[in-house]
Amino acid sequence: MTLLERLVLENQILERDGLSQFQVHRAQHGESYYLWGVHRTNAGNAYTIWSPIPIDFPNTRPPVYVHEPNPLPGYRYGESINGFGLSHALHTLSNGPNGEVQICHWRDERWHSGITLNKVMLKIVLWLEGYEQYRTSGTTISELVRTMA
Repeated sequence: MTLLERLVLENQILERDGLSQFQVHRAQHGESYYLWGVHRTNAGNAYTIWSPIPIDFPNTRPPVYVHEPNPLPGYRYGESINGFGLSHALHTLSNGPNGEVQICHWRDERWHSGITLNKVMLKIVLWLEGYEQYRTSGTTISELVRTMA
């Protein structure tokens, strides 16, 4: 299966599973692809998610970033979680190319080609809901979500 065929299938699966707010698009220039979408949490806040698709996807885990808002507010007034970078407590990895928070959704050593983007986006939605709880209570995402294999 070619990368393009796999990405067409990924979009169909996202649509089928009720995650149509996320779709894979082709970049305007070149042969690169990215996932883009806006998720509105139960608290009513909107988050734009961006994920550049690696050239060797699905063999490589795609990074997933919160494109907007950027920076992401923290628990305390005036704090941003962007400053935490790699954080087990918040399930984040190093920030993206524009300083965006990168959500930890799968460990590299556990990633395999059978994992579809709908599974990734389910974890992203769960992370966003956990982030909303963190914002209101200070309870870290790792306390709310025990494992995000």
